[in-house]
Amino acid sequence: MKHGQWMLNGTDSDRWEACEYFDIKEEAIEHAIDLLKKYNNLDQEGKNIFNLIDSLGIAPFNGEKIYTFFVGQAEEVRFPDEVDTLLENIAQCVYDEVGECSQGYLDDVTQAHKKELYDLMFEWAKRNDYLPNCFTIQSIEKIDISSLEEAVE
Repeated sequence: MKHGQWMLNGTDSDRWEACEYFDIKEEAIEHAIDLLKKYNNLDQEGKNIFNLIDSLGIAPFNGEKIYTFFVGQAEEVRFPDEVDTLLENIAQCVYDEVGECSQGYLDDVTQAHKKELYDLMFEWAKRNDYLPNCFTIQSIEKIDISSLEEAVE
């Protein structure tokens, strides 16, 4: 999955588990409509073996027709900037060890030095393959095809 790609989901949930991705939103919607038209026109036996998991992340078990699905866009999870928290934790550790004489330790770290520390941590994470490889789904839209004649038949 790449940042900006579109994904389909058969339910309104936080988990998007389909394994097909689309570069264009309309392509994704068209694919789902075609799948559901085929699925909705199958008999019970055909519905039992029809694969909706790869495209919509669902495995319907009751054979009922499906008229809605969701489309959303993937956004990569960026490496977090936790430099301030890290510096606060370090300062707290020193305070815990020596007490008040460490008051103000690391309070004067410049923005340039904070950026340098972030870049160092980012490069370490990248070099060692610790960058996040997950994504969030944004711009979610519910699509209802119940008004399409071919899907209702």
